[in-house]
Amino acid sequence: MKRVLFVAMSVFLLAGCPSMLPQQPPVPVEPIEPVTPTEPVELPKPIEPPIEVVPTPPKITSINWNAAVTPLIREMAVTGDLDVGKLIVVDNVKNNSGGNIQAVNATNTIIESVNSISALQTVPYTQMMSARKALGLSGEDSLGLRSAAIGLARYLKADYILFSTVDGKKDNRVISMQLMSVSSGEILWNGRHKVE
Repeated sequence: MKRVLFVAMSVFLLAGCPSMLPQQPPVPVEPIEPVTPTEPVELPKPIEPPIEVVPTPPKITSINWNAAVTPLIREMAVTGDLDVGKLIVVDNVKNNSGGNIQAVNATNTIIESVNSISALQTVPYTQMMSARKALGLSGEDSLGLRSAAIGLARYLKADYILFSTVDGKKDNRVISMQLMSVSSGEILWNGRHKVE
């Protein structure tokens, strides 16, 4: 038993003794050099898609339709063959000038002039559009074929039809009008006036 005690004591004794580790020399510390600022590094700019250039729309020339149309409607109103209170179909103005002339404005000015100056009555717009639809005609198209125009006028029970065409170039345009009888197809009046 002495022996066990001796071994146990030896273990405790050895456990309590600090062990001696080999010493390492200290690491040499080098002095730090001051950092000089460098130029900032520019990051590459993202590649932008090319800008699409939108084409410039054609210039719309302002036309005084009233000045061009009113003298013609006055001239037409004094034609001796017209009966008071009869219905007239005003066809959309046909543009043969090659430029943008705002034909809708011209057509509306003709309708207003016919209603205010002559003794004729224009077919109402809604009635005209529904008749065009019933006959399969586009609402914006000019009735280029006289037979189609006369067919539309007969469908509407109109007595007359007025055709209008703009011809010429930008600074030299002329509006031509022609009034026809729906029943006979006879040309009752025609006239021309410069468009400014």
